[in-house]
Amino acid sequence: MARDQEITFYSDEQTLRELDELADDQDTTRSTVVFELVREGLRREREGAVSAETRASERLQDLLDDGLTDMEDTAREIQDLNAKTGVYAVAAFELVKQQHGEAAIREALQTGARRLREDDVDDLASGGDDDQSATAEDDSDQDGSGLDFEALREGNQ
Repeated sequence: MARDQEITFYSDEQTLRELDELADDQDTTRSTVVFELVREGLRREREGAVSAETRASERLQDLLDDGLTDMEDTAREIQDLNAKTGVYAVAAFELVKQQHGEAAIREALQTGARRLREDDVDDLASGGDDDQSATAEDDSDQDGSGLDFEALREGNQ
């Protein structure tokens, strides 16, 4: 590599003396010492930039790992909650089954299935839960179109 490009810079007297001493110690010229120092400084700059990018990438990976761990924890909690909900539903069904006949149980299951389907359709149409439509459905169930839950509670059906 030819060193044929001239660079001029200004320095204070102390720095110039230090450059000359370094050149004498290395048995070379001031120009060679300055050239090597500049090359070393440029190399360090490049390494610093690569190191900063590496640290940023590592930090991003750490954040992704933390997010994944949080999602896994949340999924486990939801799974546990769903399992507990299922247990309560089965327990409630077993208790109802002990006090009511097969026809009442079948009707209650049909009503539950219909409500789930209606809620799905209502949710899609309205974009969410609507307390007023839920109240209207509850009232219609007590009018004879479904199971009378008050009667179930009292054991009259």
